[in-house]
Amino acid sequence: MAASMDVNLQMDQYHARHPHVAGSSLSSHPNTGHLQHEGANSRLPSQFGIPSQAHHFGHVHDSYVNPASSVQQMLMQQQMQHQRSVSFAPQAAGTLSDEDEHTLYGAIRSGRVAPQTVVDDWIEQYKTNREPAMLELIQFFISCSGCKGKVTPEMYSRLSHTDIIRRMTEEFDEESGEYPLIQSSPIWKRFRSNFVEFIQVLIRQCQYSIIYDQCMIDQVISLLTGLTDSQVRAFRHTSTLAAMKMMTALVDVALNVSINRDNTQRQYEAERSKMQNRRASDRLEVLMQRRQELEENMDEVKNMLIYIFKGIFVHRYRDSQAEIRAICMQEIGVWMRRYPAMFLDDSYLKYVGWTLYDRIGDVRLQCLRALQPLYEDPALINNLELFTSRFKSRLVDMTLDKETEVAVQAVKLVSCILKHSDSVLEDKDCENIYELVYCTHRPLAQAAAEFLTLKLFEVDSHAPPTRTRKGKKRSENTPLIRDLVQFFIESELHEHATYLIDSLWDQCQMLRDWEAMLDLLLEEPGRGETAMDANEETSLIEIMVCCVRQAASGESPVGRQAGGHHSHSNTNMQTGGANAQDASGRGRGGGPAGPGSSSVSSTREARALTEERHRMTEAMITALPALLSKYGESPERATNLLAIPTYMEMELYTTGRHERHLDLLLQGVQEIVERHTDPHALLACARVYESLCLDELSIAAKCQTVRGTLLDHLVDLYRDAFLNYFNDQGEEPDQDDEFHIVAALKRINAFYSCHDLSGLDLWDSLIRIAQSGNDASGDVVAQAICCCYHALLWNLKRLQESEMDKTESNKLRRQLNLYMDICIGYLDHSHKRLASESFFSICDLLVVFSRNLCDHMPNLHPPIYVADRDLELKLTNYLEQRVFIDDDDEEEDESAKFESLHERRKQLSSFFKLVVFNMIPVRAAAPLYKYYIRSFNDFGDIMKSTLAKAREHHRVNTARMIAHCLELCYLQVEAASNNHVERGSEGIQAVKELARRLNLSFGLDLIKIRESMVALHLEGIQFCVSRAASTAASGHPPGVPSNLLFLEVVSEFSNKLLRPDKKNISEHIRRLFPNPVGAEWSSLHAYCSSLDPDAADNTSGIDGPNHTTNITLPSNSNSLSAQSNALVPTSARIGYGSRGRGKRLRDSDSSLPASDISVNPQSTSIAVKKRRVNLPNASKNLSGNVSHVTTAEANPSRSTSPVEIPPNNLDCASHHKPSMEPLSTPVHSSNQ
Repeated sequence: MAASMDVNLQMDQYHARHPHVAGSSLSSHPNTGHLQHEGANSRLPSQFGIPSQAHHFGHVHDSYVNPASSVQQMLMQQQMQHQRSVSFAPQAAGTLSDEDEHTLYGAIRSGRVAPQTVVDDWIEQYKTNREPAMLELIQFFISCSGCKGKVTPEMYSRLSHTDIIRRMTEEFDEESGEYPLIQSSPIWKRFRSNFVEFIQVLIRQCQYSIIYDQCMIDQVISLLTGLTDSQVRAFRHTSTLAAMKMMTALVDVALNVSINRDNTQRQYEAERSKMQNRRASDRLEVLMQRRQELEENMDEVKNMLIYIFKGIFVHRYRDSQAEIRAICMQEIGVWMRRYPAMFLDDSYLKYVGWTLYDRIGDVRLQCLRALQPLYEDPALINNLELFTSRFKSRLVDMTLDKETEVAVQAVKLVSCILKHSDSVLEDKDCENIYELVYCTHRPLAQAAAEFLTLKLFEVDSHAPPTRTRKGKKRSENTPLIRDLVQFFIESELHEHATYLIDSLWDQCQMLRDWEAMLDLLLEEPGRGETAMDANEETSLIEIMVCCVRQAASGESPVGRQAGGHHSHSNTNMQTGGANAQDASGRGRGGGPAGPGSSSVSSTREARALTEERHRMTEAMITALPALLSKYGESPERATNLLAIPTYMEMELYTTGRHERHLDLLLQGVQEIVERHTDPHALLACARVYESLCLDELSIAAKCQTVRGTLLDHLVDLYRDAFLNYFNDQGEEPDQDDEFHIVAALKRINAFYSCHDLSGLDLWDSLIRIAQSGNDASGDVVAQAICCCYHALLWNLKRLQESEMDKTESNKLRRQLNLYMDICIGYLDHSHKRLASESFFSICDLLVVFSRNLCDHMPNLHPPIYVADRDLELKLTNYLEQRVFIDDDDEEEDESAKFESLHERRKQLSSFFKLVVFNMIPVRAAAPLYKYYIRSFNDFGDIMKSTLAKAREHHRVNTARMIAHCLELCYLQVEAASNNHVERGSEGIQAVKELARRLNLSFGLDLIKIRESMVALHLEGIQFCVSRAASTAASGHPPGVPSNLLFLEVVSEFSNKLLRPDKKNISEHIRRLFPNPVGAEWSSLHAYCSSLDPDAADNTSGIDGPNHTTNITLPSNSNSLSAQSNALVPTSARIGYGSRGRGKRLRDSDSSLPASDISVNPQSTSIAVKKRRVNLPNASKNLSGNVSHVTTAEANPSRSTSPVEIPPNNLDCASHHKPSMEPLSTPVHSSNQ
């Protein structure tokens, strides 16, 4: 009410200066509180006829009415425009009609004439004859809304704007929901731009006289106010955009008037300050009159602004349509930025603060974009203090918004707050933003990195310099690097340093200060310095290696998205890139990991990347041997440091004359190989030799000689260990013998993964170890299995490259068959590691030696290996026994549980890879989907993605696999109940729930899945009919199948059948069971009810002769299984435009289409430390030289937005706003 009283006072002051409204007064409506006129004539010809709004979408009661005037000439000129029929169907891309061609709407829509010219022509017409010009302007706004109705001169002269709008609304054709502003074609986008420009130019050109003539601006504001209150969305949207842009233009007018008024005031003061004899009285009088005129103009423009704001904005900022709300937020930000003296006040800021809680992300985004320029201006910060104190918590919460673009903007806004007021944000607020540097969305992570840099990593120019013990001056970035190390340790997100560095790389130049990092690692601390502990040294090494990788490749980490998409395509299962290998040496690909792997988009970026890599190499090439010497004793540190050479420019060893440092590097790597048995460290050493021994390098010959010497030494150690372990005297090997052979095999395995050791004649001894599962320990045999695996891949590579004869091909075939038989025998071995390595080897080799190999080697008849039914069963049994298990060991720590889950996910991915690549039938996966619900949290993303990918290649077989899975579940329930299954039993309900969840994976496109659904139902019917003949002997009534209850499970998929298919399947059921009478047939009746095309839950929505495509069903049960690919003709699969809605999707199990077997986690936010952080973890890379499979490590059922949006339903009539007591109360409208 206070707001209404304020505006009433302002309006009264305005009308007191204008005698044409002296007979009227303003009052507040008793119900709504809106302003209204009182007097004998309700249609007041005033400049501000404020409509009384009985409800939010009500019609305007008080609008401007044209005074009586001569309109005969207009009636004659526009007689052809007198049309009563009004339609709401804008031509999407058609040409303008002859009538519209020469109108304002036609000129703006065509775009052939500049809006400036159109406005000038209209102003000339307005000065000549106001009535036709105003009629054309009113018609312009009606036409721009998508309405083809015409406002005739008679309507213009006799009807109020309220009645005109009501006439347009009553005759609207609402069949089409399209109108110009929401059209997405280029012609309509250009129209929107021209529409906005026309309004702004119109106000700008009229700012000196016409807007003050109490005619044009009065009618336009009155019309737009009525249109914004219309029930028609097109009217509301178009008029709101017009009104908000008009207000923006009026703000510019107010600024110009204010500047001119101030200039005039200064001139007046200067003239008056002159001495009496030098003062020009005439000029003083002119300046005084000019100042008074400008003040009156300023008051008038302000009243216009206040009216538009109170009459339009306060109702439309919470409109039911998000587009309208977004327009309001976008424009109020412009007003506050351009005219802060009037609008940058808490009485206006509160509307932006309240809308921060909007349920639509784009509206929230517009609020943040409106606020950011205000916080960036130091002169405006003081005006935002109260707003910041009231809405700070909301702004901080929005940094975790589920809409990543909103979260990015929120972080940037909070960074602006931090720049000007460090004390506003508390530590807990900052912690929420700190950890966003680890999130997968790169723009959000970079925004958080900017905040982190402002908070923690600003260089202190006043800090005294520090020196090492030898007196060397340290870099000014040294304290910042130590702070970064401390932050990384405290964040408790180890193994994710690459995400941290990628986020900070463009923000922190300290990450390129190689000298500072190397001095911290190699130089002793000087006086007053604190030495780093072991944890800090390890963390700094990890950070430095990530910086090296970033400088050399310029790539984002695997799994991190750039904007709404992944920064690069990657289908590997490990965070190592295309050449990733696991600790066991199962490398899938060759070549160095770093050089040549970047994908820069421009020459400038490529040049900068080359220079950065060169500077990094120059710094590391001299320091690396010393680093390996000092930190090489730790396997973890050595592994990280050995990654550096793979990213260096190797030619710099020659061009920079660093041969001595190369010798020291080779010596250091050899010492690490001889010292350690850690698989990761050994694999890192093998990769270093792989990078150094590339044939194109000038240092290759020297490095290959050193590598050959080392390999000979390793083979000698292996053979000695082999002879000691498998001695001819038959003595049992002791622990030392086992340790030495395991260590030797680890070294052989690591180098075999990167280097071809075929010439060292190791196969016979390795395969002998692999065959001695009963005599040797599991660790020894597992290592031998890995080595033989690599030997087979290198033999195949040599066979492909050298085009050897068929003798070599046959030899490789014998080796492959022998090796596969050995691995198959170990699938049920008690040793977990041995069984796992055997399983991985089988799955990978089934892909490598598939039938596709014949396409690449047609002349050599290469060895191929195809899984038979027995192998399929053994693989699925392995997964059921070792993957789908309950991990509820309370004594096992969380880290071990995570590693175990990671391993099981890789095993499941390896098997599903075979299904997706069609190496084994889809049906083989049916036993695994029995665990779909029980193991959804651990494996749901992999299983859903497999279904989606398999359905792309063989849709019908995938549906039959699901049916077979449900059959297996039903048989388990039947066996558990001694062949007496009850309808309400817990087991049957579980099977039905599984069917419902699997049903969701088919999606909602009933035309696309038609053939699949029919096949699934036929499979279920066949399952019932197949046991009908044996029911009498089992105690069931004659003729009633013992598993007829299974049809109730199949009925869960009936909602995905089209209407004609339901009819055909129902007829087929009647042929199979002609007389289903009795209670024992209740399941059949329930199934037939689900097939009723007229049932309430029918969602196909396709009926009529045009949509009837008969599917030929078999006449007997024996031919049911033969129905597969030819069920639906091609013409039946296309041409249907409707989609069935199916059942409502659950948030936790809705099936999304996947383009690959992987579903990468779409985490967009990181919570505080104690919350679980969704981070990408790439799985183990499982295939060799073939397409790869990625698995996601994030829990798919976890919400991506930890922020709860307050329940402010902006569609409701009344909704609560957050408390803001010191500010004025909001003006509520009674409807949205």
